[in-house]
Amino acid sequence: MSVTLPQPFYFKGGDSAVILLHTFAGSPMDVQILGRNVQRAGYTVLGPAFSGHATADPTNIFLKGNPTQWWADTQLAVNQLKADGHDQIAIFGESLGGLFAVKAMEELSNIVAGGTISTPLFPIDTGKVAERFLQDARAWYKKIGISAETIDTKMAFLHEQINLTLQGIRDYTVPIHDKLNVIKQPTFIAQPDADELIDRTVGPRLADTLQNQTTVSYHHYPNAPHVMTYSPQGRELADDLVAFLKMVF
Repeated sequence: MSVTLPQPFYFKGGDSAVILLHTFAGSPMDVQILGRNVQRAGYTVLGPAFSGHATADPTNIFLKGNPTQWWADTQLAVNQLKADGHDQIAIFGESLGGLFAVKAMEELSNIVAGGTISTPLFPIDTGKVAERFLQDARAWYKKIGISAETIDTKMAFLHEQINLTLQGIRDYTVPIHDKLNVIKQPTFIAQPDADELIDRTVGPRLADTLQNQTTVSYHHYPNAPHVMTYSPQGRELADDLVAFLKMVF
């Protein structure tokens, strides 16, 4: 079966630039509609793909990617915008992407603002994340028409890797959490209250942690799911993010 794979996007706009980072096991498609809405408001928007993602085979997430490589991908995106003459950059991420958006705020110059959407900066139970990943992977393999034997082989590999990788992400998050006190840039935090995958308190907890050291724009969305950029609340999220950007730039 021939499939069209999601691609990174680079929407040209004004001098102020925005990076949007996607979810674990997702792709730039997660945040592409959000990116278009931000571009229409006058910003340049870059949506990179994390290594191993946006391919025809979910095993590539583990064979070609890991948190260290995804951080390198984030730095590459920032450097690309800087090389193209964008001196003021804001960076936001959904779920996994938010971890690297926060790390960029902590460590990189030229990052004037940033934030998270559905991002766990605190220890959480990732059992539902693993379960959803495995379900989606099996459904994908069936959709593209590979043999049952090949599916079984690939799924055995994914079962071995998913919890190891999620633990690796948890471990990688610890020093990012421990440096939250250095963040001084305005921070946007979006929390879907109907998140079906992770603890719904992670957004307000992050807001509480940062509120005494910087400007925090916290928004919750009562009926939004984990990947809320695809949901009916996606437009409201875009409007809120654009309003935040207009205060920053």
